[in-house]
Amino acid sequence: MIANNESGDLDMPMLKYFGHAAFKLYSPKISIIFDPGILSNEILVPESEKANIICVSHEHEDHLGNTAQLSSKQKAFVLGNEYTINTALKKGAPEWLVRKLQSGEQFDRPNVKITALELKHGPSVEPINTPNLCFIVEVEGVRVAHLGDAMTKGFLEQYPIDVLLIGVDETEAFNSNQSLTAIADIKPQLAIPMHVRTEHEIDYFFTHAETVAPETKFRKMNPGEEIRVEWLAGTEFSVS
Repeated sequence: MIANNESGDLDMPMLKYFGHAAFKLYSPKISIIFDPGILSNEILVPESEKANIICVSHEHEDHLGNTAQLSSKQKAFVLGNEYTINTALKKGAPEWLVRKLQSGEQFDRPNVKITALELKHGPSVEPINTPNLCFIVEVEGVRVAHLGDAMTKGFLEQYPIDVLLIGVDETEAFNSNQSLTAIADIKPQLAIPMHVRTEHEIDYFFTHAETVAPETKFRKMNPGEEIRVEWLAGTEFSVS
């Protein structure tokens, strides 16, 4: 079922998928966008999309995208590492809205808590590997982790993760086997693949998902789809 929270009468968080690695986690009180990239010259997140905070894992166009324009239009904070923020500033992001975060740093505002963790970017043809931040965002008691183009899990298993947004792309992030192994170690309540390069990779991923990580639910989201994620009575995690 695709849920809709436009009316704002429900407090539980919603997760919306725009495609590639672009998501929005929101409730009536706060809206956070992850990696609003530009892919094949197509803007994934329109500037009209409401946002209070934009979390950008790294400066590649398919992740940074139109962050500067979104920030200016929505007066949204931009969170990222030094390289990402410098690139966003060059593209016109308002200086008073950008925040450079190092691994382990937190950004707290009413109704949201965000932790940044450095996780190694996947295989790169560039001389210097691109720094990549993972963001763990807590809204209404639900913790969502967006890994960007990570190919390592670091110490994520030490964090209670409810929803894991993880790349399945052997050219830039985890391949299918690595992704499933990471999910089995982290043990999120729900895992959602993103940044998928080929049908073969995602078919393999879902064929073996329940066997490798039986404690986790899996969900494939389509661009434009929204789901509700919540804890029921604090003991049962629900997705609808």
